[in-house]
Amino acid sequence: MDSSKAHTFQVDAEIKGECSSYESREVCSKHKCPNSVWNLDVVSTQNCQTVPVCYDVWYCDPWDPTWCWWDYYCTYEQQCWTNTELTEKGHTFEYLTEHQVVVSDIHGQNVDDWIRDGGSITLSTEQSVVTRDESNVKEKDVFQAWMVNGARMESRNLPLKIDKPYFARAEYATETQLRVKASSDYGNPTIDNADGWYLKGHEATVSIEKELPADGFMGALGGRRIFVAWRSPQGIESKDPTFTFAVQEPTTLRAEWRADDSMPITILSALGIIIIAALAVFVLYSRGVFRSKAAKVEPTELEKAKAEIERLKQEQEEMKRPAKRRLARKKKPPPPAAETTST
Repeated sequence: MDSSKAHTFQVDAEIKGECSSYESREVCSKHKCPNSVWNLDVVSTQNCQTVPVCYDVWYCDPWDPTWCWWDYYCTYEQQCWTNTELTEKGHTFEYLTEHQVVVSDIHGQNVDDWIRDGGSITLSTEQSVVTRDESNVKEKDVFQAWMVNGARMESRNLPLKIDKPYFARAEYATETQLRVKASSDYGNPTIDNADGWYLKGHEATVSIEKELPADGFMGALGGRRIFVAWRSPQGIESKDPTFTFAVQEPTTLRAEWRADDSMPITILSALGIIIIAALAVFVLYSRGVFRSKAAKVEPTELEKAKAEIERLKQEQEEMKRPAKRRLARKKKPPPPAAETTST
């Protein structure tokens, strides 16, 4: 290498390192040289020094020109020269390693960056995120784990030391809550979960009384209301008062009832029969049916005496009646004479 001239040296600014693939996503390492160009310069220096200088001189004797000879003549003079040299004897190109870090989180941080080897990051996300909030449906994504380079890490806050490429993805499970409602015009409908919210696929149980006393007069006579079925907008769901089912959608149930008046009808029929029988006895008694049967009973002496007295009174009355009739006919005035009209 010519040391009298300047030189420029250059290397690759970036060299691709090892790569790995996780969930169809490739992440790599790379090596970067911050100063990939080296300029080697030449430095010139001038040096001077005083040195003796000798010359060969031909001398002749002035008195005798035939006598001549060679001799040395020495003196001192300053001599200068220029030296050129390279500014550096050698150079090392330094490479720094960086690793690609990709973080995928649908509800949080999304990163695709290069981090120097030896660095660190912390993966963090929410425990749950509400994605739907309606009157009958609620949905939320619940954090399950970080999938880091294919490995499952269940910690929600996960520190990572960067010594290789990383692909991290937050994994969630969708939790759907559906509302179940139960109503009835009678009784006390109940749901095993007081607030009425259930995870999709979980079982719910609604229940109500099998029968109830009727209201008002019919209830006082033993009338009942009998449970018929649990009905939804789609139709009858169950005919059992206690109904257990898997919740797949918002559900509204209503209890249906029928009236059982067999006991009041029986009681009223019996009362009607009793009243009719009593009226029949009264009519027969009024007609003397029961009294004629009672005459056949042997009377006492007192009753016989009273009966005889009554008979005598009746005979006297009968004797008086013809006399009164005759007297009445005698006192009756004659009919008036008919008036004649002259023409």
